[in-house]
Amino acid sequence: MRRGRRSPMRRRRPKGPPPQHDRAHRALQRAHRLMENGDYVNAADIFERLARGAHDRGMLRQAPRLYLQAGRAHMLAGDSDRGADLLRQGLNIFAEAQRWPQLHQAGQRVMDELEQWGHTDLAAEFDGWLKGILPEKPEAYQHAGTPARRPQLPVHCSSCGGPIRADDVEWLDATTAECPYCGSGVR
Repeated sequence: MRRGRRSPMRRRRPKGPPPQHDRAHRALQRAHRLMENGDYVNAADIFERLARGAHDRGMLRQAPRLYLQAGRAHMLAGDSDRGADLLRQGLNIFAEAQRWPQLHQAGQRVMDELEQWGHTDLAAEFDGWLKGILPEKPEAYQHAGTPARRPQLPVHCSSCGGPIRADDVEWLDATTAECPYCGSGVR
């Protein structure tokens, strides 16, 4: 057989993401919908499975956010022990990678949410842990040089449906942020 020619029996691989990525993306969309509809138990299971998969594959940009979302879902479902464990896992990934600004921001949000849900003792525990792990100098974890005014982002990612918070995303350029869940560009 000549080089460069494909066997007529060999199937052509379709363009686009590999099938496992497509499956994970659909699961992520479903988990966000379940969360919005108040089905926290099922959302928690999906987020936790996605977080473990992302972590196992070394997807350390998405894994912590997925763990945090799984923890939130478990907390809202009434399973505060499992929820706290998953919140810790998400924050620990930021700490291990020394992603101090993300750790600080996510940690503050976790503590605020725990307070809102009536878990003041747990919020105080997270506060103590954060104070012990964050660098002593705030400039190490505060966003330096970030313009005060950024373009307004949509409330949800158009690709996966995840919640988008302008103060909690990584900006790719002056007008585009990265979805913390699926990595899509959000404008």
